Amino acid sequence: MNCRYAIISLMSGIAALTACQTGEEHTFENKVFISEDSFARQLRVQRDEGVTQMTYDLTVGMASPEDNDVEVRFRTAPELLTAYRNAYYDTEAQLLPEANYDFDALSAVIRSGSVTSDPLTLSFIDLDKLDYETDYVIPVTISEASGVGILESARTLYLVVSEASLINVVADINDNLAWVDWTNRTPLQDMEQFTMEVLINANSFTNEEISTVMGIEDNFLIRTGDNLHPKNQLNIAYGKDVGEDLNARGSLFVEKPLLKTGQWYHIAVTFDRGYIKVYVDGELVKEQEASVEGEEVLESVDFTTGVSTDVTGRPNEDGGRPRAFWFGYSYSTDDPTARDFDGMIAEARIWNRVLTSDDINAENHFYKVSPDSEGLVAYWKFCDAKGSVIADYSDYGNDLQTDHTPTWVEVELPEK
Repeated sequence: MNCRYAIISLMSGIAALTACQTGEEHTFENKVFISEDSFARQLRVQRDEGVTQMTYDLTVGMASPEDNDVEVRFRTAPELLTAYRNAYYDTEAQLLPEANYDFDALSAVIRSGSVTSDPLTLSFIDLDKLDYETDYVIPVTISEASGVGILESARTLYLVVSEASLINVVADINDNLAWVDWTNRTPLQDMEQFTMEVLINANSFTNEEISTVMGIEDNFLIRTGDNLHPKNQLNIAYGKDVGEDLNARGSLFVEKPLLKTGQWYHIAVTFDRGYIKVYVDGELVKEQEASVEGEEVLESVDFTTGVSTDVTGRPNEDGGRPRAFWFGYSYSTDDPTARDFDGMIAEARIWNRVLTSDDINAENHFYKVSPDSEGLVAYWKFCDAKGSVIADYSDYGNDLQTDHTPTWVEVELPEK
C-alpha cells in the first residue's frame, strides 16, 4: 500500500459569495470559478515507489444555481509561466512538457440547479522520464463559460509537478489521542525482543509534567518529563506485574539531548529480554537493565492488553482493567489530554527483533522502510492526510483510531 501525497479539491468561498442575495434577486453577477483553496496545486511524484502516472480532479463552482446547464471550457496556458514564477517565487520552474500530460476534453458542466461540476480528470503520464532538477508547471485556465461570467481571481490553476520527499504529510496530535483497533494481536503479545521507533517534533512541552508519545502506562511507554525531571527530558517508563494487583515500576531517563521544540527527532528504543537501549537520531544515548522495584527485571512486554472498550469505542481502563496501548495518552483521572503530546508525529513502528545501530542508521531508515521488512509487526506512518484512521502499513492491519481528525501538516522530510 503506497502513501502518496493526497490532493483534495475543496469548495471554497461559496458562503461569502451567496451572502449578498436577497429574496430571489442577485445583487451580483453569477460567475464560475475553479474550486480550490490554493491555486498552485502540488502533485508530488513518489519516484522511490515507481510512480509513473498520476491524476488530478478539477472542479468548478459558482455562487448560485442557474436554470440551464453551464458549460465551462478550459485551456492550457503556457504563457502564464512567468506569472507563476513571480507570484510563487519559483524562478527556476519550467513548463511541463506536453509529452507528460494527457488532457482530453477540457470542459466541465455545472448542471442546472447545481453549483458545482462533476470532476474533470486530468492525467499525467511518463512521470519517470522527468529529471526533477526543478519544478514543472502547467497552467490551466478557464477560457469560457456559457451564460455566466468568470471570476478572474479564481480563473487559473497552476499544476506543479515535483519529486516527492520521503515524507510529505504528518499528523499533529496536540489535544488528541489514538488507540489500536486490534484485528491481529498475536504478533505483539509477550515480546521478549522488540524495537519501537518514532519521529517526533514538539510544538511545546507545557503539560504539568508528562507528555506521552506511545506505549502503555505501567508497562512500556515512551514519554517526556516526570516529577522532578525537565518536561523535555526523554524517558522510558516501564512496569512489571508482581502479583496481588501491584505493578513494580522503573524508568530510564535520557540526560542528553534534552529535546527542543520545532525540531525533528528520530527515537528508537530496543528491548532484549530485559535490557533497554535508547537511540536519538541514530546515536546510542542511554542503556540499562529494565529493573524495577524489588530487584525484579521486566523480561517481556505485551502491547495488546486493554481489551475492554467504552461507549465511544476507546479502550476502557476504569475499575482496574488492564491498560491499553495509546499515542498521546497515559493515565489521567480527569482530562484525557493532560498528558498528550503537543507536536507532530510520523513513522511509528514496532519490530519483533532488536535493530542494530547499523539497521537504525541505514540510509533513509528514519523516514521510510518497506512494509515487507523482516520483523516489522506494526507500521503507523501517520501520512494518511485525511480522516481519523491511521493505517497500519504492516501485514497485520492493526489501524489506529484517533479521538478526532488530527491536523494534517505538509512537510518535506528529510529537510533539504
